[in-house]
Amino acid sequence: MTKWQKKLTKAERQHLKDTGVTNLTQVRENVLFQAHNQFPCSECVSIGRKLGIEVDLAAFHERFAE
Repeated sequence: MTKWQKKLTKAERQHLKDTGVTNLTQVRENVLFQAHNQFPCSECVSIGRKLGIEVDLAAFHERFAE
């Protein structure tokens, strides 16, 4: 288990496994991808924030700004 994986719970690691994410680069790409989704995965965003990856959910917030 890598250093960044040790920061996550078993359920969070399982969520990443279920989504096909196996390394930190993929986690970062996935979290940044969530910023463009109108319905972002809250678990992915939470995992990213836990790992220090900040993301602004612009598309999600624009949906409610109308």
